[in-house]
Order: sequence, then C-alpha cells, then structure tokens
Amino acid sequence: MSSLETEHASVFGLNDSALEGLLSQARETMAQKNKAAEAAAKKHESSKPAALAVSLRFDAGVRMGSSELLQTDETTGMTRLNTERVYDEMASGSTSGSGVDAIVSGSKAAADPTVKYKSRKEITDDKSKHAGKKWFGMKAPVLTPELKNDVRVLQLRNVLDPKRFYKKDAGTKKIPKYFEMGTIIEGPTEFYSARLTKKERKTNLVDELLADKQARDYFKRKVGEIHTKNNSGLRGRRSQGPKKFKGGSSKK
Repeated sequence: MSSLETEHASVFGLNDSALEGLLSQARETMAQKNKAAEAAAKKHESSKPAALAVSLRFDAGVRMGSSELLQTDETTGMTRLNTERVYDEMASGSTSGSGVDAIVSGSKAAADPTVKYKSRKEITDDKSKHAGKKWFGMKAPVLTPELKNDVRVLQLRNVLDPKRFYKKDAGTKKIPKYFEMGTIIEGPTEFYSARLTKKERKTNLVDELLADKQARDYFKRKVGEIHTKNNSGLRGRRSQGPKKFKGGSSKK
C-alpha cells in the first residue's frame, strides 16, 4: 500500500487485511448483481412469443399476369423485380415492340374470382331501392293494404283531433315512395297519461283508432253532421219545384 492509503487506513482504524476483505466483499456483491441482471434478461427473452414459421405478406387482391420482369420466391411468396433482365433490355436498345414494355405477356390484370362485380342494371336497381345517403339509406317498403291504410290515416290526421292543427301536406293524395313507420315510446312521466296498455295496443294504427271509443264517437258525429248538411241543401232545392219560364210560346 502507498503512504497515503496507509494514512487513510490508520485514520479509520483499518489494517491491510481488513481492507482486502472489504474489497473482496464488494467484488462478490457486484458479481451477484450482474448474475441477477443476466437472469432477468434471459427470462424476458424467453417470455417473448416465438417468431412465426410462415412469413407474413400483404395481399392487395390484385392478380397480375405472367411477367418476365418479376421473380416470385415460392418459399416466401415475395415478388421482386428482375433487374438483370431490365438492364439487358435497356442495353440492347430494343424498340418498344420487343423491349421492356412488351415483356409483360398479360396486358390486363387477371380478374379476382372471389369478387363479384355488379352490372349497370344491378347498380341502378340498387339505387332505386333506397333514398340515398342524405336520407341515411331509407328503403322503399312493400305497400301492403294495412300499411297503405295507415299512411292514409296519417295524411288525414287533421280530422282525427279537432283541437290540434296540422299543416296541410302538398301531396296528400300521393303515397310517398320512401318512408318508414315507427312507434312513439312514451317517457316515464307519461306512464299513466299517454301510454297505451298491451290490450289497447294493436298491430296497426287503424285498429287502434277503431278500438278507441272516443275517436269512434267523434267520427260518427262528424259524419252525421256532413250528411245532415248535404241533405238539407238537397231538400231545399227539391221543395222549390221545377223552374217556370215567363212568357208562352205562340202557335201558328
């Protein structure tokens, strides 16, 4: 040991053998830490998933024709450009008829057999089945007699409730081509005031109106008023009798 180390050892009350023991203990501690770090690294490597035996490749769905410019590896399925053939064709100075442009035997890509392409007629028919993207693809329903009656009732909704005003539709007599029927779901506050029970709820709107006694009484009264009004005018015209013309015709 040097004189400086001897002075430090004497200050702390340590001799040469004690210092050697401390150094050896520090070396053992460092070796144990290194072994623990290596074991943790090996454990992390072993926990990783094993590499796939089959190489992954992207399939764009395009089937190219046979070409001498492309080389496909049968094991990996990867396609690469045959640069030697391209350089040979460019160095030979051949024309476009027999050069690089003419090497590709297939002028068009082969059609994918798994993809079914639609004709123009099929595309037009599909467009006529719905109202378009602006109406969120609303489809044209099948007009059954029940559905047609429900639409007529909705178009004449201004006569259903005398205390409610509805704006008159421009095309009341015409049934729209694209429409959908929905059911109003009452809120929890209308459970007793506006909710229909299972017994009162019918399959269509017309049956619900016919089952409502208040609505039937209102319809009966309105129909009676209309008949009375029409018949009263007719009776007045009949009571007057045939019209008489003034003056007579002279016979010669």
